[in-house]
Amino acid sequence: MRVRHYMTANPIVVTEGTTVAEIARLFIAHRIGCVPVLDDHGILAGLVTGTDLFLRQKTVPFSTVRATSLMGDWMDPSRLEETYQGLRDVTARDVMTRQVLTVDADAPVGEAARLMMLHQRKHLPVTAAGALVGILTRHDVLRALCGSVAPPTSQSPEGLAEAI
Repeated sequence: MRVRHYMTANPIVVTEGTTVAEIARLFIAHRIGCVPVLDDHGILAGLVTGTDLFLRQKTVPFSTVRATSLMGDWMDPSRLEETYQGLRDVTARDVMTRQVLTVDADAPVGEAARLMMLHQRKHLPVTAAGALVGILTRHDVLRALCGSVAPPTSQSPEGLAEAI
């Protein structure tokens, strides 16, 4: 069982200049939770996940107080809509994770699952000869449990029922 058999090939990608508003639209339209970010040369430069665009609880430095943050800045959750309006033109370059953990397409699925567990990741970009060739998600790994190699043909509830 190799990663290449379970990954989503040719994932939806964005460039460093893509706005977070457009990334959010891609997440919703394609029912995905992350996008690899490519630089001007088509090389993997980072990763943006839904978590990057959503509220987080962080500990205030030098205290035990936890406060809400969004894209690294402290914020009041009651002002989320107003805050999002001001962030619509922020780009992938500004919010992406730059230290991207990847897995080789020929790696065993178990190795990928171990990496996901150890590093608390839901998505792993897949590379072959250094180039991005796919994305592996926790759901993809779960297909190995089901004994299904081929990805589902449809993400609609009807298509999922047929796949099961």
